[in-house]
Amino acid sequence: MDNRFHLLTGTDVLSYTWILPPGEMIAVGELAVVTDERTKTRYFARVTRMNHEPETGGLLVTGLPIGCISLDGEYRKPRTIPALYSPVRPLDADENAILRRFMGELEVGFMMSGNQKVVDLPIGIPSSVLNQHLGVFATTGMGKSNLMKVFCASAINTRNAGILLTDPHGEYATGQPGDPDSRGLVHHPKAQEGLSVFTIREPAIAQEYGMKPLRIGHKDLSISDLGLVFDLTAAQYEVVNLLMPFSTNEIIDFFINEDVESLPSHLRTTAYIGNHQDIAQRVRSAPADALRLVQRQIRTLLDLTSLFVDSSSSSLPEILSDLDENKVVLIDIPGMSDAAELFILSAISRAIFKDRQRRFIEQGSAAASGRVLISIEEAQRVLSQRSEKTGVFREIAMEGRKFGVGLGVITQQPKNIDQRVLAQMNTLFVMGLADHHDREIIASSAKHDLRVLDTEIQTLDRGDAVISTVGIPFPVSCHIHYFEEYLDALWEAAP
Repeated sequence: MDNRFHLLTGTDVLSYTWILPPGEMIAVGELAVVTDERTKTRYFARVTRMNHEPETGGLLVTGLPIGCISLDGEYRKPRTIPALYSPVRPLDADENAILRRFMGELEVGFMMSGNQKVVDLPIGIPSSVLNQHLGVFATTGMGKSNLMKVFCASAINTRNAGILLTDPHGEYATGQPGDPDSRGLVHHPKAQEGLSVFTIREPAIAQEYGMKPLRIGHKDLSISDLGLVFDLTAAQYEVVNLLMPFSTNEIIDFFINEDVESLPSHLRTTAYIGNHQDIAQRVRSAPADALRLVQRQIRTLLDLTSLFVDSSSSSLPEILSDLDENKVVLIDIPGMSDAAELFILSAISRAIFKDRQRRFIEQGSAAASGRVLISIEEAQRVLSQRSEKTGVFREIAMEGRKFGVGLGVITQQPKNIDQRVLAQMNTLFVMGLADHHDREIIASSAKHDLRVLDTEIQTLDRGDAVISTVGIPFPVSCHIHYFEEYLDALWEAAP
């Protein structure tokens, strides 16, 4: 037998190669250890490529160095190389334990080594990185919703960060509609203390599951939110900008109870006799067509959101308090339109961001307020490069980490997200992307070099992810827990 099998045959700082005997199986993404017997340093590598080796009939394997551990037990970047012909082998239990100490408390699944699930190496994200923004990228059907349910279940279990999540499909709270075996976050063993659900469902259902009615007050809204819901013309944006100094209560009352057709223009000398002299004077120079459109859109928006928008009461103080207590806050709005969902999310996000800004100014630090992650499904709707519908979300992406506020950007189309926003994300879940351009965009934005993992990302199965985060010193492959099975494990572990 060729004596080069399972020995390092080539090396540089960026790649290792070794040969496996004919018939021996190995998979892309598998983890291996190269032991330099002279220095007793163990080098960790991840398989990135395989080719047939004609001379021996075996496989020539290429691995990416991901770290090394010397006799002092410290894990370091692989800035040195192991000796030629050092032995190569799979990880053992001791090395799994070494890697486990880098994992955070927000558990999402088990380490994958090639095709093998390493059940004694759970993968978790540190809650300390949530204010540094998070991205979840996957094509349809690869398991984004399951990942978010598992992630929220871990957050309920650990209570180390607050998470805000909107659910327009009604699946996160009580399970997939129509599936009797499906469960939701309300079935978590610690749901009573770690989950807060605000809903538009009828009172009987809300009471059954311990949900609270969702209320967004007029004062919580901003006239700028019209741009999230409607495609505004330049003239309409002019009207919106003219109205910015006024409270939303005043603006809504003006457009609901006044007839803009009767407003005096700058060309007419007729007097305005309504209740909002200041607003009337402010917008009198605006084009009449734009005013009529804005009035119609405000009335349409209030009709769309009549189930939860209220002139006086508001759930926002309770939502902010729940997030301060490191709860998962779920906004349960089944059947709600995209426009209404974005309207709600914008109002709540703005309240969170401004509250954290105020505390930062008053206290000088956001640390005392904890961390909050605001999750945005189909995030390309508000964070695309050319979109004017950015609202408060782009502001959070650029400045939120200073105030302890992070964005969770969930999308099938990373190429449509503004690259300046992607560059701010320090944690990425990549769950299978068929589009080469999408993978290139992600690789160029990640804190770890994911370009060499392109083949692995292309071949990810449903429920698998490559995770890159500043909290872990190397990219990891993970099989995400199936939510219902994870719930069962949490119930078994509950006191």
